[in-house]
Amino acid sequence: MSEHRMPDISHTGQDIAGQTAAPTPKSPLSRDALRSGAKVAVIWVLLVAVAWVGGKYGEQFNLPAPHVIVSVILGLVVASTGLLKRATPRALHTGAQAVTGVVIGTFLDVKALGSAGGSMLPLLAITVATLVLSIVAGLVLARWAGIDQKTASLGMVAGGSAAIVSAADELGADSRQVAFMQYLRLTLVILAMPLIIEFVFDPSVAFHGLGPAEIEVAFSIPGMLFVLWAGPVGYLLGRALRMPAPALLGPVIVAAVATVGGFGGQPPEQFREIAFNIIGLEVGLRLTPAALRAMGRMLPKVLLFVVGITAICAGLAWLVTLVTDLTPQDAYLATTPGGINAVLAVASSVHSNVALVFTVQALRLLMMVLIVPPVLKWWLNRQSQMAGRGAAGAPVAETVTAGEIG
Repeated sequence: MSEHRMPDISHTGQDIAGQTAAPTPKSPLSRDALRSGAKVAVIWVLLVAVAWVGGKYGEQFNLPAPHVIVSVILGLVVASTGLLKRATPRALHTGAQAVTGVVIGTFLDVKALGSAGGSMLPLLAITVATLVLSIVAGLVLARWAGIDQKTASLGMVAGGSAAIVSAADELGADSRQVAFMQYLRLTLVILAMPLIIEFVFDPSVAFHGLGPAEIEVAFSIPGMLFVLWAGPVGYLLGRALRMPAPALLGPVIVAAVATVGGFGGQPPEQFREIAFNIIGLEVGLRLTPAALRAMGRMLPKVLLFVVGITAICAGLAWLVTLVTDLTPQDAYLATTPGGINAVLAVASSVHSNVALVFTVQALRLLMMVLIVPPVLKWWLNRQSQMAGRGAAGAPVAETVTAGEIG
């Protein structure tokens, strides 16, 4: 029977051969499509609102990265109860990345870099060493724990946790495992900081005064407008330059250039918080029971690596005090791997050199976010090319044998 036979127009919905006729495709602007889109928008507005309120509440209890952590938990609850089974809308995720990138870019302060004086070179060396250490630790962890290299490497990046998590899927990594490793590191660093300050550097400081308080930035029209133009321009730049994670890295560069040039602005704190809420919700909505069990099995090995990186950074900070006039407390706060808001809160509480601490921490954050994704992409592409050349030149029998042995 010809496949071009016209279907019967009766109410049975069947063609002459008795087969069900294909439904007429709906217009993208049909009433049903608009109603469905409006429903999704309302659901996400409510979810983000609840997550934002929960994050503000978490701040009162000094919860590490409250807007991300609370949102992850909320996403997990919503997904497990079946209230929402949709992934984060792509436009929403891209917007969250762009806002995060703009916020990170505004941390660059050339004047503060110059004011650091002779201490800057040793501190910069530690920052580079931390970068190399993070990449190497990720590659080693991947082999030891059976995690893919992209996920392990991004999980071990010592800084920019929200930014790295937001770009993980786009970089080909598992954002759930990356988030698990990143926030395990962040939690340990934040919890250890007040204890080390109180019992090692300054016993006179009260422990309760050293919580990871958020650094508030007042809402301003110029700051809002800066985000609204720097984000899209940065995204287009990232796409044009074929950057990995263009929605994140492009805005980082645009915001950094604008800040150095003196025509940037301070993004409102609410923008950053909402972006973190979206990032956390995306991770939480994808946390299946199987994923949670896998993370539980990873915990001992990941914990060992996180503690190791943190201890090495502390040792490097001590070495800096031998060649500069920095106090051990300032060197430790400037180089501790993660939690820039918490570090600044602690530095303010103990009357450290806040400008120096912020400068070094911001530089580390920028380096981790801007350098690790391209380096990781280059390294894995190189490994893939080498493996491809090896496979092409090796006899089939030998290749199979090697796979069985491995």
